[in-house]
Amino acid sequence: MDAEELIAHHPRVFHTMSATAWPSVQRHGLLSTQQLIDLFNLDAVERDRLLSAPRQRSTVLRAPGLPPAVIRDQKPMKFIAEKIDPNSSLAAYLAAINSRVFFWASAQRLDRLRQAKEYRTEDQVVLHVDTRALVERHGPRIELCRLNSGAVTQKNHPLRGHRSWLPISEYPYAEYRRRYGRDGALVEVTVVDAVPDILDLIDKIEGAID
Repeated sequence: MDAEELIAHHPRVFHTMSATAWPSVQRHGLLSTQQLIDLFNLDAVERDRLLSAPRQRSTVLRAPGLPPAVIRDQKPMKFIAEKIDPNSSLAAYLAAINSRVFFWASAQRLDRLRQAKEYRTEDQVVLHVDTRALVERHGPRIELCRLNSGAVTQKNHPLRGHRSWLPISEYPYAEYRRRYGRDGALVEVTVVDAVPDILDLIDKIEGAID
């Protein structure tokens, strides 16, 4: 796949967050879990709780001088320990997840998350992001995934590991589209570390609170 194919098939990508986190995003952009933990200077015990195992609840981070941020739970990773690729490890997989910012490749996938039981009653902010602008600013750090990497709710789900994400140029989009159909060819568009300039890349915002 090349960047123009990604843009043509997915001209917009989507990010959703708790409305509580919106002021933080306005100030700092979208940060990975790892970068949020660094920003809030959490102690070793709290870092370990948030990074070393799937999170069973969401956590609101607060610190003097900073707007609150939210690290979401990972409860849908119910069977993750049984579904790790033999060439990876749970620690490596969690490190990979916690070091990136996630965008849904389609509005349909976004809607599935918004309607999930845990989130449907929560005030949310949804960002519609221009894919071309995202690629132009952050292309070298963009990696793609065919799976919803944070959901392992069934024992028959595919194996996954820290190499489940691939750079755009290595992503076999045509093959995946033949095998899994349009909706299954690409699920996640991710950016490693952060998108600090996300406000410059947004076409539309749903649910924003001024």
